[in-house]
Parts: sequence; C-alpha cells; structure tokens
Amino acid sequence: MKAKFLGGGDEVGRLGMVLSTDRYKFLFDYGMNPTKPPTFPMLAPKVDGVFVTHSHLDHVGMLPWLNKNGGANVYAAPPTLSVIPILLYDSVKIANIEGTNLPYEEFDVDSIIESFTPLNYGETMEFKDQEITSHPTGHLIGSSMYQIKNDRTIVFTGDIQSIDTHLLFGIKPISTEILVVESTYAGKEHPPRQNVEENFLSSIQRVVENDGVAVVPAFATGRAQELLMVLENTDYEIWIDGMARTVCNVLLSFPKYIKNYQRYKKMLRRVRMVRSKSDREKALNGDVILTTSGMLDGGPVLNYISQLNDPKNGLFLTGYQVEDTNGRMLLETGSIDLAGVATKVNMDVKFFDFSAHSGHKELVEFIEGSRPEKVVLMHGEKREELAKDITSSKVVLPKNGEEFEI
Repeated sequence: MKAKFLGGGDEVGRLGMVLSTDRYKFLFDYGMNPTKPPTFPMLAPKVDGVFVTHSHLDHVGMLPWLNKNGGANVYAAPPTLSVIPILLYDSVKIANIEGTNLPYEEFDVDSIIESFTPLNYGETMEFKDQEITSHPTGHLIGSSMYQIKNDRTIVFTGDIQSIDTHLLFGIKPISTEILVVESTYAGKEHPPRQNVEENFLSSIQRVVENDGVAVVPAFATGRAQELLMVLENTDYEIWIDGMARTVCNVLLSFPKYIKNYQRYKKMLRRVRMVRSKSDREKALNGDVILTTSGMLDGGPVLNYISQLNDPKNGLFLTGYQVEDTNGRMLLETGSIDLAGVATKVNMDVKFFDFSAHSGHKELVEFIEGSRPEKVVLMHGEKREELAKDITSSKVVLPKNGEEFEI
C-alpha cells in the first residue's frame, strides 16, 4: 500500500491524499486554499472512492474537478454533505465576480453532488478486501476520520480537536497500526478555552456598555455555531449575516451530530437573521453581529466595517488568518483592503483563539494514546517539532508529490 499527498502534506491547507493498493485508489479530501488568487493541489488520478473528513474549503474545494477525470462516489457524514454545496457554489460565484480562474464550473458542482453518499459514524463501506469506517473527530459538526482495515489498520484523521466544546465532544485515541494525522499546531499550544471565552465575552460587554456594536467575523462552518453557544447566556441583540446564517439553519437537520442540540435549536430561535437590506441596517443598531467572511476577504463583514469604523465599536477576529488575506493584513498593518483601497480600521480590534484544532500537547497525547507503529504527520508547517516528541512510533514526514510506502 502506498500514499501520496497532492497537497497539504508539508503545508497547512489544500489537502488531498491518494492511498493506493494493487486493486484500488482512494482519495482522502481534496481542497483548495481560498486565498487571492486561490491555490490548488496537484491533479488527482482517477480513483475508486473519495472520503471527505469535513466541509472546510481547504478539504473540499477541489471536489468538482474530479468530474473531469471520471468522477467517483464521495463519502462523508450527512452534515458534511449538506454543507459542501453551499461552499462550492459560493466559490464559483466569487470566482466569477472577481475574475478568478477555478478549474471547474457550476455544472461540475451539480455533477459531484450527485455522487454524494452518506456515511454515518460507525458505518462501514466495503471494497472487497478493504473496509473503511467513519468516526468523529471533534473538529466540526459531522467531521470524520476514517479507519481502513485489511490485513492491517490505518487511520486518516483529517483535522482533530481534543477538548469538549459546546456542541461537540473531543476526539479520543483510536487503536491503529498506522496513523495519518494532522499537525497544524505542532509547536504551539492554545490558551485554556474557558479563559478565551471569558475574555471574548468581557470584550463584547465593554463595547456594548460604550453604546457600540461588536462585529464578530466567523467561519460559516463550525466557528459561527460554536460562538452562538458562547453567547447563549447573554441578553444581547445578536444578528447573524452571510453564509453563517445559511449553514446554522442547515445544521438544524442533524440533531444526533450535535452534543447540545436543544440548546442550539433554542439559541437559533432567539437570534435575528439578516435576510434583507433593511435587516442589515437594523443590525447596525444591535449589540453583536456574527457574520462572514471569517478572514475579511468578502461577504457582509466588509459592509459592517465600513459602516462601523469607529473606536467605540469592536472587530473581534475568532479564527486563524491565512497569509494574503484581509484578516492577516489587519493584524499586521491595522488596515484592510476595502474596494481596492487600503483603509485603516479604527475599531477596537482583537483576536481570540477559538481554534478547532488540537494544540501540540493534545496532538502528542492523541498519537501516543492510539499506539501506532508508524505515524505520518501531515497538514503542518512545523511537523519536526511534533515529531521529536513522538518517542514510541516511527515518524514519517512526506512532502507533497512524494509517493511513500504505508
């Protein structure tokens, strides 16, 4: 059995891994980096099945291209399959507006959706001598890792989160002989989640008490839903705008995938949804606006920044800001690109580490607890820092495009 990373091996993002046997080729994730312009993985060979871990663009953004190479069934948990089309159609829309060249068009998105095949946690797909089973990872609602069994056992994790959050239980070690695991935060720890939440809430309180509005950019999938629950015990007037609103409502259809479903459902009924231009104007007089995009590269957040660019208002970033995005530019220079003009942001700007990835120590604990003979570290830029703390397993650090033996 051999493997090759088409992207995301020695980097964070645009993940895709081909796993080959004498009889089959499987593809695990196939994403792009939503930078300007986007960056893509290497082109995938024809495969017998695609297993998607979760619905972030850096894991699914290239799926429609597969139609140009014969297509294949795409397996994932039902919440993941319901969210992916929202992201892909939006990617095509943005590319058309901005004149960006995507290697697929809307009809390719239509076609790949027809190949979607749900795979619930604990269910197994059989490919003659291969069995592939889905398990939860704690990263997003519906995020999965895959256990591949024949004469040996292999696990491909995708992105993982070890701590329990408001909506999900953290990942637990899984017994396997070979572990292919993300290393996004190798060499870095996250602050305690309770401290992050307390600082976030106190910062919002200061803004609201000063008659301001707290604008909270959030990733539509995962982060927006978690932040809603962080705000659960407040009495603020909260508005949701952009793709976050759509995804929040879609995920209501999957109660068994959400730890505190009734609380989530109740919270969604309480908040106000921006559905029109007049709603957007009303939101400017609310307390908290939860909106996309999480990296400030588009969506309603740019309108809110231009309307509320005043020191009494807050702009609270809640996710990692990729290089060459507006969010990274803001953190490094204090300005963003608004309609082609570098604009200084005068709002109270803060960053809060609500990461849905395990930190360095948690990664080590997960790996050691799984007791693999061999560990393949992927999806990381500082994998060596993690590798030196793994003492009981052989460690492999593959590069993109480099075929290696599993």
